[in-house]
Amino acid sequence: MGDLKLPTIFQNGMVLQRRTPVCVWGTAPQGGLVTVRLAEQSAYAVAIDGAFRVYLPPMEAGSNLTLSVSAHGKTITIDDVAVGEVWIAGGQSNMEFLLRDDAEVAGEITGDCPELRCYEVPKIAYPGQENDRDYSKVGAWRKARGQEAKYFTAVGYYFAKKLHAELHVPVGIVNCTWGGTSASAFLAESYLTGALKPYLDRAAEVQAKLDPATEQDRYRKLQHTMDNMPFDNSMSNLAPIKPDPEMMASMADMGALFLSRYSPFRPCGLYKTMLKPTAPYTVSGVIWYQGESDAAYADTYEQLMQAMIACWRNLWKAELPFLIVQLATFEEMMEPLDFVPIRAAQEQLAKSCEKVWLACAMDAGMRYDIHPKHKRPIGERLALQALSKVYGKAILADSPAPEGAKREGDTFVIRFSLAGDGLVCRGEMPETLEVTVDGTVLSAFSASVYGNELRINSPEIADAKSVTVAFCQHPFCVDNIYNSAGLPMLPFVYTLEA
Repeated sequence: MGDLKLPTIFQNGMVLQRRTPVCVWGTAPQGGLVTVRLAEQSAYAVAIDGAFRVYLPPMEAGSNLTLSVSAHGKTITIDDVAVGEVWIAGGQSNMEFLLRDDAEVAGEITGDCPELRCYEVPKIAYPGQENDRDYSKVGAWRKARGQEAKYFTAVGYYFAKKLHAELHVPVGIVNCTWGGTSASAFLAESYLTGALKPYLDRAAEVQAKLDPATEQDRYRKLQHTMDNMPFDNSMSNLAPIKPDPEMMASMADMGALFLSRYSPFRPCGLYKTMLKPTAPYTVSGVIWYQGESDAAYADTYEQLMQAMIACWRNLWKAELPFLIVQLATFEEMMEPLDFVPIRAAQEQLAKSCEKVWLACAMDAGMRYDIHPKHKRPIGERLALQALSKVYGKAILADSPAPEGAKREGDTFVIRFSLAGDGLVCRGEMPETLEVTVDGTVLSAFSASVYGNELRINSPEIADAKSVTVAFCQHPFCVDNIYNSAGLPMLPFVYTLEA
């Protein structure tokens, strides 16, 4: 017989999803009747093979509720339960990035909003790691009350704050992130087939060279070193980082163990140790900020994300909406990185996958810091996507994108959808534009915006057979064209043939 037990996420202060059946699951004595109660609602199940799963009937939003689960004479009581909107915040370090490191943290920790809550899924990379690290400060529901707000994911905090302001219900964020990870860490092995199989092959090649007898101990020592290494997340953005000898030594060790059987960076590992234990906690959808660690394999990133989304939806047995952050402008932190192909793959993903939408962060980046310090616009743009696509609000939530072009004498005119009341240039003229006429890049031209049009003028355009305009097609660049909702233009390449 198994004891009555609930997953860690079921704790005081939790937020449950409104207006949909809510899953409650756990272990219980074999064959025993399990009774679950929340406010006036009840659900019942019989434990089979020591496990149970029930669904509470849909409820409207509320607070200060009590959830009780009883079986075999034992009752687990969870207090201060709220019912509202629940979202998973997934990805790597830019979603993991805490509000304490955000540029606007001082103004955010003076408030008191107990209806904004965040749960951090414990970072467990392998079975048993819960005994190798101190998890006393994670795995709990926190409220946005003073200093507690500092431990929210910053993007998740600003996302939740805007949803709460618009929907007037409690909002819960489930933070399931790990810095530096590929999306391949968060899906099941059966999805890494065909063009995605190299993710498994690379890991197998590394693991074959490691001694199983010492591998775990080596990784534990490395993790201890990394956990205790000070990290300054308040970069000046004036120059790339020059690692000190201690950091270089740890990075060399990490490189050797990067895809080991105990590393969080190995494919499929966090799916087993972080995601599956969280599913099927009932949620509205997923906000996702990741891609930096897959930049080397941008050609398969769209396919990788399609597989991951399918995997998550299968795990939850629901068509979860995914709101994706398009990576911000950035050039180099310790080494040059090119996110141009990943950004294009993310935009294509939003076109090729149902219920996937994109929030542009091109104007939020920093040249020498991969972690933008102003997360508010990113979180709020994700919230606009949710309000529009998931909650049905009639608002402009998408960045402008080209929909057609024409030539008027020596002027090349590109027409944009989703401009709202008209495009706005923040500056003297649009920046980061490259104009190519019949294969030659123009050294001089003028550009302006008017209504929903970007207008580029040059004498060379008048008789050209081919004109190509590229916007924000560099790792670091300035995106200063917006629609009337303040959303920056998506990077693009547009060609018009005579």
